[in-house]
Amino acid sequence: MRESRIRTVLAVNQVAYGAWVQMANPESVEYAGRAGYDFVLIDREHGSFDLETTVQLLRAAAGLAITPVVRVPDRNPTEIMRVLDAGAMGVLVPGVSTPAQASDAVRAARYAPSGNRGACPYTLATIPFHGSWSEFTEWSNRTISVWLLIEGVEGVGNIDRILEVPGIDAICLGPFDLSQAMGLPGQTDHPAVVDKLKGIVVKARARGIEVVAVPFATTPQGIRDEAQKWVSAGCRIVAGAVDRAVLRIGLAEACAAMRETGTGA
Repeated sequence: MRESRIRTVLAVNQVAYGAWVQMANPESVEYAGRAGYDFVLIDREHGSFDLETTVQLLRAAAGLAITPVVRVPDRNPTEIMRVLDAGAMGVLVPGVSTPAQASDAVRAARYAPSGNRGACPYTLATIPFHGSWSEFTEWSNRTISVWLLIEGVEGVGNIDRILEVPGIDAICLGPFDLSQAMGLPGQTDHPAVVDKLKGIVVKARARGIEVVAVPFATTPQGIRDEAQKWVSAGCRIVAGAVDRAVLRIGLAEACAAMRETGTGA
């Protein structure tokens, strides 16, 4: 059976690095795998694709040493079950603001007795497994990562109670939505936003829960600086580059370089 590269990296006290996939193209996953990322975050909330395309993205990850985590579009337990049945090795659940929502998300991702995930022995996730059903459910409960995205003022205010919920593997910081909710739209580096996010890191790490940092910088040096800031703060998972942004910036730079050849410069 496959093992989570995220868990493997964290087990040796290293940082796991990932890329976001928002484009409906398995090549985005393949390029991320070839580039050396530990995981991909397949974004079904802001990405432009359905479950069928998600399956193709997950299959691309299965052929490479890269772990796929799916950001589900909402907290619907059925959505969580379906992407895990399709072969995701983790879920990122958006908009978590209360302990009840956190508990529901965790339980939807785990089989009984740890949760209430719907059980079916004939899914894409079970194809590589040749043991008993009980062995599969044990493997799944041990391996699947449950990440909760805290991106609103209410979630920040409830963070102490949210962190008390058993089974959370990581809290994902949501700087862009939080800045919007705080009346500072897009100002992800505003001191007030950063202060609240760092407060989450301190509290989560004190409980042994990992924290996922989400850098918004787009240049290599900017990404390096932002990632270092959050790693130094205690984050051991970093989800940086977005395929759409990398392609857009790369094409713009290439176009500008070509156009310079006609200016006489």
